[in-house]
Amino acid sequence: MLKFSEQPNRPALRLLVLHDDPDREFDYVTGAEEALQLALDNNWTVVSVKDDWTTVF
Repeated sequence: MLKFSEQPNRPALRLLVLHDDPDREFDYVTGAEEALQLALDNNWTVVSVKDDWTTVF
């Protein structure tokens, strides 16, 4: 879906939520290596539940 939304003639927010806080909810980091690498390679925004969520809410 994030790849699909990447079109040079259209603005889009490509945001990946990293569920990395086992105290708030389940920790989904294991198995997310490919998605995180794609985010890094494609300059997508990654939001960490553990580190950024208090900033968001």
